[in-house]
Amino acid sequence: MKKIWDAQSNKTMYAIDEEALHKRVIGKKMKAARWVNKMEKVLMTSLLFASALIWSAVIYKSRYEMPQLVLGSLMLLGALAIFIGRRRRLSWQNSFENSMLGDIDQAIANASYQVKLSQSGKWAYIVIAIFAVISVFNDASEWWKGALVLAFFIVGYFAARWEHKTFYVSQKRGLESMRQKLIQMQDEPLPLPE
Repeated sequence: MKKIWDAQSNKTMYAIDEEALHKRVIGKKMKAARWVNKMEKVLMTSLLFASALIWSAVIYKSRYEMPQLVLGSLMLLGALAIFIGRRRRLSWQNSFENSMLGDIDQAIANASYQVKLSQSGKWAYIVIAIFAVISVFNDASEWWKGALVLAFFIVGYFAARWEHKTFYVSQKRGLESMRQKLIQMQDEPLPLPE
């Protein structure tokens, strides 16, 4: 935005560099797409790795206990659900209008998807934590390990809540605010020369 002096009306006016604004919008769109892409890959990889560890430990020890089997299966299903959600997201990624408003709408859609993914991740985290703590408490001889795992999951949950509110929800709100400003700019009538 540049300040311009209008000699006819003796007033300060503002001019917006649309090209610079569009570059900023595209930058935000690309950032949102990168973040959601990384988030999906990290979640899928970690869930698959953890599931493989659990299943290999169950098979290696030949101890087929229900909490470990359920936990390994839930992690595998979680990775599959994220993969399916990713495929859906990538299919609608290029369906937005090729304009500044379309780019900001795409960024908002990615941010909304990321907020939903983070929210569902928090619920999955609680379920996984319950089964992990139950499986550790099955070995009642060392109760302190169960308490340690429980403390780890409690701290992790509050960190995930903080991350959800601080990064994902605030990023989405910022993009929605930017969209409102773009709509207001488009709706404002240009001043007529006097």
